[in-house]
Amino acid sequence: MKNPHSIAIGIDVGATKIAAALVSTDGNVHAARQEKTRVDEGVQAVIDQIIWLVNDLAGSLSTDLVRNPIPLLGVGIGIPGQVNSKDGIVRNAVNLGWDEVYLVDEIQSHLENEIPVMIETDTNAGTLGEFTFGAARGCQGFVYMSIGSGLGAGLIINDRLILGSTWKAAELGHISLDPDGLPCACGLRGCVETIVSGPGMLNLVTQYISQGKYPTRLSIESEINTIAVVSAAFDGDDLALAVFSEMGRYLGIIISFCATLINPNLIVIGGGLGLAAFDLMIPAVWQEIKRRTLFFVYSELKIVPSQQVSSAIGAASLVFCNDLGDA
Repeated sequence: MKNPHSIAIGIDVGATKIAAALVSTDGNVHAARQEKTRVDEGVQAVIDQIIWLVNDLAGSLSTDLVRNPIPLLGVGIGIPGQVNSKDGIVRNAVNLGWDEVYLVDEIQSHLENEIPVMIETDTNAGTLGEFTFGAARGCQGFVYMSIGSGLGAGLIINDRLILGSTWKAAELGHISLDPDGLPCACGLRGCVETIVSGPGMLNLVTQYISQGKYPTRLSIESEINTIAVVSAAFDGDDLALAVFSEMGRYLGIIISFCATLINPNLIVIGGGLGLAAFDLMIPAVWQEIKRRTLFFVYSELKIVPSQQVSSAIGAASLVFCNDLGDA
């Protein structure tokens, strides 16, 4: 390994997988691990996974220290839920089954070496990753949106990550556009996430098939998943294209809201589904923005796909950018 000046460990904790990596200050990944998240085994099992990954990556780094000293600055952990980054506490991480976990204390008490540990929401970590190494490098103000099992967002204004008074700023996925609409996992109805997400997409597919409005190769009787729907859309399937057009319309409404409120010059779209369907949604996104937003508000706006090669890079960015939060 060439000396990358200094390095951090990034851990991205998701409901289905944990991605971990050694990331240097130039954004390169020098070692990576990935494990299935053991959510069904309880809180401690997931914490133990994180501890093992940190110790394993720190150990792999130490083997190179004799001939090539590399400072390990710390550990950054991106995780879902309500994250109090100041006190190191994770609350209401529904997808993990966590009510309240003092995560930083738990991790630090079981590490083989004394290393600073920083935590933030997974989406805020992704936002910092774009700001530091990705599509938003050099951009003082932008919005990051991650579309996957839900719709998460992060916000940087004047080089500061906006956290909010209860650490839940930029909850764009849970803006209710229709209080009488579909029920959302958060308890509200008609949230943007009920349309702009993987489950929202699949619900739309099922609904459109039942209505028989569009010709399609997709069938309720066969397995319908994200890959199948995206593939069908790129092959010109009318129903699949209509689904992504509707998702793009909802996404355009939210981006219009962001453009009018904070006037960013950049929106970065990430997440597995966000990247896979970016080209499918973007025409409807722009159509909706232009219908709802003053020209001088969106005239300089750019919407681009994420450039992060690993979600763990965003988590490591918490270490490199630990002074950017608005606290």
